[in-house]
Amino acid sequence: MKVKQILLNPFAEFMEWKLFFVGVFGFLLSSYFIYLSGQQFNGFMHFYQPEMTVSLWAVMRVHAYMVLAPFTLLYAIGTLLNRKTRIIDVMNVILIMPFPLYLALFLGKLLNQDKFSDEVLKAVQSGDHTLEGVDKTEMLFFGMFGIISLLMLFYQFYLLVKGMNVAVNNKKIGISILFVGLYFILDLCIQFYF
Repeated sequence: MKVKQILLNPFAEFMEWKLFFVGVFGFLLSSYFIYLSGQQFNGFMHFYQPEMTVSLWAVMRVHAYMVLAPFTLLYAIGTLLNRKTRIIDVMNVILIMPFPLYLALFLGKLLNQDKFSDEVLKAVQSGDHTLEGVDKTEMLFFGMFGIISLLMLFYQFYLLVKGMNVAVNNKKIGISILFVGLYFILDLCIQFYF
């Protein structure tokens, strides 16, 4: 099995039980990392820093909502499109798809975002709109991080489309756009609740 094939469509390359095991492991590990970072989910694709410390169980509960909500929606739509849509296939998509987001979160924690944000804020408040007082190397790292994060976000949606296409046996681009659109709409609705 080639790495390129695995990255392009892991849903067609692995047995569903292997994907499920990796997805559940990723769910638990990412919940733990999010807990350690002191953050909490505020939607499927973003996090926030709560004012008070949250427990690991609170992080896992909200993370479970962030898995079950899109699973329920996409499974219902998948079943309408193809009655043979299997629960395990849709669940694997929802569990595997956020891995690029987890990687971006991990990379973001390697950089000292708070310190950099404070430096930029202080520079702007002091009238330094060209950011001469901010370390250029750090600006380069954060610029590269931004580009990598955008690529990871695109890859996340690529995995959503590829996985759901396998799950419902879809070959139409309109249906793929529907999956992404519904995911975005549900994410916006979830943000008002959390």
